[in-house]
Amino acid sequence: MNKKLSRTVGMAAIALATAALASACSKENTQNPAVTAVPSASATAELAATAEPVKQAEDRLFWKPPEGWVGDVMPFSDNGQIHLFYLQDWRDGAPGFHPWHQASTANLIEYAYEGESIPFGQEADQDLALGTGSVIKAGDTYHAFYTGHNWKFPQEGKPKEAVMHALSKDLKSWTKVPADTFYAPEGYEKDDFRDPFLLYNEEKGEYWLLLSARKDGAGVIALFASKDLSKWEVREPLTVEESASFFMLECPDIFRMNGKWVLVFSEFSNQKSTHYRVSDSLDGPWMKPKKDVFDGRAFYAAKTGSLGDRRFLFGWVPTRQLEKDYMKWDWAGNMVAHEMTVGKDGSLGVKVPDEVDRLFATHAALGEARKLGTVAGDDGARVLDGSSGVSGIIFDQMPQTAKITGSVSFDEKVTYSGLVTGVGEEPEKAYGIQLEPGKDRIRYDAASGDNLSSLEPDVQVPIAFEPNVEYPFTIIIENAVAVFYIGDSALTTRIYKMPGGAWGWYSRAGKTTLSNLAVAVRAD
Repeated sequence: MNKKLSRTVGMAAIALATAALASACSKENTQNPAVTAVPSASATAELAATAEPVKQAEDRLFWKPPEGWVGDVMPFSDNGQIHLFYLQDWRDGAPGFHPWHQASTANLIEYAYEGESIPFGQEADQDLALGTGSVIKAGDTYHAFYTGHNWKFPQEGKPKEAVMHALSKDLKSWTKVPADTFYAPEGYEKDDFRDPFLLYNEEKGEYWLLLSARKDGAGVIALFASKDLSKWEVREPLTVEESASFFMLECPDIFRMNGKWVLVFSEFSNQKSTHYRVSDSLDGPWMKPKKDVFDGRAFYAAKTGSLGDRRFLFGWVPTRQLEKDYMKWDWAGNMVAHEMTVGKDGSLGVKVPDEVDRLFATHAALGEARKLGTVAGDDGARVLDGSSGVSGIIFDQMPQTAKITGSVSFDEKVTYSGLVTGVGEEPEKAYGIQLEPGKDRIRYDAASGDNLSSLEPDVQVPIAFEPNVEYPFTIIIENAVAVFYIGDSALTTRIYKMPGGAWGWYSRAGKTTLSNLAVAVRAD
């Protein structure tokens, strides 16, 4: 996937005391007009009058390079490690951008930065900018296929995008093979032809190359076959259920899991979710499961890598302009990894990677500060009664890096319940993640609490909730990034106001029971 403007809406500001939420901004992607809401003077003043900055912790769990940011990640598993090629986002205004850089890990908590792998080209080259691709090993040679993107070419009557090839013996030094560059064949749109993914089809004895493309006015996953990784024969696109409803099916990835073939792709739209389909055969058809997403729009372009029999999903959480929660989303940010799971019904989900979970072995005190509204009970089980409006409990400063665990249940009257962070003297200017049981989803957005039900959430993930049922959850926090795991799903987001601030939980319009709430920090 090449760099594109993402639709942006602000983070949620939840009122524990007044049930009013602060406003924020939004930005449409390149398919839609921009929409911007200017923050109020009081909100801007409150954000400017922040406390002394909290020292940034190491980006260990949600990795980023020493300089710049992580764009689309292209995992390649080899010799007990996952090599994480990715689009390096410098944001330096240079004509060329998004060279491939590389990091590697064997445990999801320690990453080695390898620097640049494949540079972008000159202004007259097809790969003035690089886009997403994949790596495969054939014999003793590694092959990288990547997107070459030159936005100036259409003015010269040339295709904007092409598939390009590079070779390596050690995964570090790469040699481009310009002669193997190829373009969209007849019948495909020439300027949307990207994100090559390679696999070897053992049954047919040939290499397959999947591509994000457009044909007959719809997004498709194009298919090409080769015996030598040099000359490619066009085949019919994959048969993917509901594919015609997507403008593009970006960053495809195919792997074997739980006796099925699994296809993962990302939706290029306002929602920008990563979806999956399953099939008994590589030939398809690729069928949609009941719930086909793992996370929300702040976890994008996810692709997979494996360590032994375990598989992980790698995406990125975007930054915001000026590192302010009310500003627009940027493209690229920190890398986020989920461990993939298989449910009793065969459905796929995600959880905290085991290594990350074990890293948080030191108990930390909750440090309760105050209660708002009607709150009863203790650490074993607290009942937040928001029947008359809203109730909540606020704790002392959240650690810079932490794991929050517990279980939550709610009666049938609860409209919203969830986590709030960045709570200061004015809790109505906090930011939060809401569970919305009446809509069977978890969401993160900015609006008045009374208006949430009429708005499309900024970030949302479908989760089927039932009243009076306990749902265990885990929240992993590092610096401004938070991932909320509940059930077999995750919601990833970024909250700049979160580190070092007070935090809490709230319930609106009904009773929420919060059980076994605990905070742990890293043991090292």
